[in-house]
Amino acid sequence: MRRAGKTTILFQLMDHLESSGIPKEAMLHVNFEEPALAANLNTDFLDELYNDYRANIFPKGKAYLFFDEIQNVPQWERWVRARNESEEIKIFLTGSSANLMSRELGTVLTGRHVSFIVSPLCFSEYLQFQKIDVPAKKTKLPASHDIQFALEKYLQWGGLPEVVLSQSDDRRELLLRQYFDDLLFKDVAMRHEIRDIALLRHLAVYLMTQTASLVSFHRIAKQFSISIEKAGTYCVFLQEAFLIDCLSFFSLKTAERNRHPFKVHAADLGLRNIIALSGSPDRGRLIETAVFHQLRNKFKNELYYWKGKHEIDFLRREKNVVKELIQVAQKIDKEEIVKREFSALKEASEHFKTAHTTFIVEKISKKMPNNIMPLWLFLLS
Repeated sequence: MRRAGKTTILFQLMDHLESSGIPKEAMLHVNFEEPALAANLNTDFLDELYNDYRANIFPKGKAYLFFDEIQNVPQWERWVRARNESEEIKIFLTGSSANLMSRELGTVLTGRHVSFIVSPLCFSEYLQFQKIDVPAKKTKLPASHDIQFALEKYLQWGGLPEVVLSQSDDRRELLLRQYFDDLLFKDVAMRHEIRDIALLRHLAVYLMTQTASLVSFHRIAKQFSISIEKAGTYCVFLQEAFLIDCLSFFSLKTAERNRHPFKVHAADLGLRNIIALSGSPDRGRLIETAVFHQLRNKFKNELYYWKGKHEIDFLRREKNVVKELIQVAQKIDKEEIVKREFSALKEASEHFKTAHTTFIVEKISKKMPNNIMPLWLFLLS
């Protein structure tokens, strides 16, 4: 994802190599987002760049190439494969469309690459950035005032590092709007040659506004007067660009999974809040999305939602076995809410024959059962 800290990680790797005895001259860093390079980005330029580097800076020995936003260079993957096979080099790449990069790398470097996603800060990392101590002994009650205040800001502004470190709300809003435009135009519209930018923007705003809600391609197609195929394609593009993420209905049968709507989540709460259509944020859905980010970081692609008579917000599986059911609510201060949420967990627990359930609420009282966890504590688990 753009602005999530990929370049910082590259510089940290370079510092680590230098501290391990690798000379600075053995490392070449290039950011292909630089405007000065825009007119020349092709594999011939990569050849010229590399040959000049070898001729004038580091002619002999193992070289370490750090290429930022490599997706801006057409057919970069072919160049990487050719050089990787013929030269004494190690290449580190970043890109703002990890699914596409993974596919491209998988095609030309099968078994010879390692990739990972750099996500916005989780809540524990957010606290570190704010220099707030995380208690060594975590109890359900109460959260410190510092942690409560930080959680409020985290739900409002999200976890993109530069936004987190900004000192004013005006600056945060400016950054988030710029990030949204960059993600939408550079990583979706330009990459996929989409001409109807207005439609793309309206769809992105709609989906991010609907965070933690069930959505279907049929519903999107009807609302925006487009084909179901186009609705699905655009949703995939937005997911690949890290504007949204999606949960599928849990079923071992592919056809049954596909018959159900998916649950959409905004990839960053700050981005969602700054461009959302709704007049006031639905706090319950923001809380559920924060839980989703924590679970996704920990369990990757093992997450689903499920719905019988009642909806279960998160279902976690290992292989084909359901391991945990997780329900999220803003508060349970009314008897009907308690009854509804626990009925959902009971129904799913009996259906999947699992006793491991977790119920997450924003705040809890001393009288709550043991399987209820406050939001702040879960986000630090």
